[in-house]
Amino acid sequence: MRAESVSLGVADLLQGPLRRGVGLGAGYLDFGGWVLALTRPGKPRMPNGVECELVVARGQPAWIGEGRLEAGGRTVLAGAAWDPRPRPRFRLEADRRFTPDPLALGGRGGGLTPSGDDVLAGYAAGLVLWHGLAGEAARIAAVAAPLTTRLSATLLQHAALGHLPEPAHRLLEDGDLEPLLRFGHSSGRALLLGLALAC
Repeated sequence: MRAESVSLGVADLLQGPLRRGVGLGAGYLDFGGWVLALTRPGKPRMPNGVECELVVARGQPAWIGEGRLEAGGRTVLAGAAWDPRPRPRFRLEADRRFTPDPLALGGRGGGLTPSGDDVLAGYAAGLVLWHGLAGEAARIAAVAAPLTTRLSATLLQHAALGHLPEPAHRLLEDGDLEPLLRFGHSSGRALLLGLALAC
């Protein structure tokens, strides 16, 4: 099958040498500490994602590289490229201002990705997107990543490049807040807070 879309943040992994990974369940695969998201067509795309129909069970082996993703006897080939870095046309405001501390927030909070990590991801991405502070964003990700889950660590690394889930693009590029508010259990609201603090 061919992927509907592939995040540019995954392109190096997909086109690089073949690597073995394992299914984590819930649409995620772990390739040596770097977590890939499988998103169903039409669902919000992720900066670490491949949009396709592939389902990989927890513990199931998988391979990625040489232009393909394989698991369970099925092969996914690269599809259209999706840029995970939004081009902001809107600015945000926070009711109160503070600088998120990666040591205090890393790995803290509930949700599949802890809400503290989501605040940090929004803040790091905002530093890059509005201020060009890639070094500061990378420092935040480097401090927080060891304190949290492999999925959150992967998303923090993407955020340090300005890469965000598709609902954040809808807000920053189109001014549509609703998709981000509905994103995840608490992830969308926490990302929004981080972005507003950075802006």
